[in-house]
Amino acid sequence: KQTMASDSEHPATNGNRWMAFIGQYMNSTRLMVLLILCFQNSLFTVLRRYSQGVLKEVYSKHEVLLLGEIIKMTYSAWMISKTLPTDVTIQQRLKYLVSTSKKMIVLACIYGAMNILSFVSLRNISAGMFTIFAQCKILTTASFSTIILSRQYSW
Repeated sequence: KQTMASDSEHPATNGNRWMAFIGQYMNSTRLMVLLILCFQNSLFTVLRRYSQGVLKEVYSKHEVLLLGEIIKMTYSAWMISKTLPTDVTIQQRLKYLVSTSKKMIVLACIYGAMNILSFVSLRNISAGMFTIFAQCKILTTASFSTIILSRQYSW
């Protein structure tokens, strides 16, 4: 007498479960944002390496970083303005955000120093190695916040 393999042993069923699992997270906004961030970081690294290493362009890293921060602040202000109630102006909202974000200044300074140092490191190591190290900072940040802050993360 032949016996059928249980669902957990049947290869097609395991494949279907795996595809359902992947499909569930491929539609996830979080995964999409993660993939876009990885792509953006990788593209930014390759373009910086190309402009400095191959084209030998000379420019101020401070000006590049300042322009990037201005673009991010402009986009953030625009996104905030879209979510404001009708009785709150964007100036009032931005003033509130600045006054309540004083704790973040230390982290912002560390982030700025990290960005400046990234230009130095990119001149000394390959773009691929730099990208791997840059992506590892996301993992180490999540790991340390789990250990030190006792935070839990989920998919």
